[in-house]
Amino acid sequence: MNVKNLLIGCIIAVASIYAATLYTSCKKDKCNDVVCVNGGYCDGGHCVCPTGYEGDSCQVYSRNKWLGNYNGGDSCTGPGERGYNILFLANLKNPVQMVMKGILGTMNDSAICTMVANDSFVFNGANNSTTYRGYGKIRLDSLKMKYTVQSDTVNYSCKYLGLKY
Repeated sequence: MNVKNLLIGCIIAVASIYAATLYTSCKKDKCNDVVCVNGGYCDGGHCVCPTGYEGDSCQVYSRNKWLGNYNGGDSCTGPGERGYNILFLANLKNPVQMVMKGILGTMNDSAICTMVANDSFVFNGANNSTTYRGYGKIRLDSLKMKYTVQSDTVNYSCKYLGLKY
């Protein structure tokens, strides 16, 4: 091998290393200026939010869009059908929870709802000798729930459908 070829090879190697270093150092980190709050993290320049949060920076409580009154009714395997309103209130102590009032048609029957996704929740509640548990899903302005009720020694299941007003 002659000196000329060796020198050309060295120059090519140095130029390759320089070009690779220059390319990677100029490549901007898409997450460099992105700030995610409430436990969110940046991926590819966008925040990935944990359940219960949404928005560009995970700054919005998902549950807030579901708060309010729903007018509807349920059908149950036990006491039949009835119409009633359900009210969702924010649980100020926990941003991924709501308080549901009016289940089974009385405001005394309430339950704590915990979000499991930005459009669904699970719930448990009790009033005197009656307990209820189930899950719900909210799409646009409609609320669908399936739940079971135990009243003394009687068990039955219900489905609720309501629209936000």
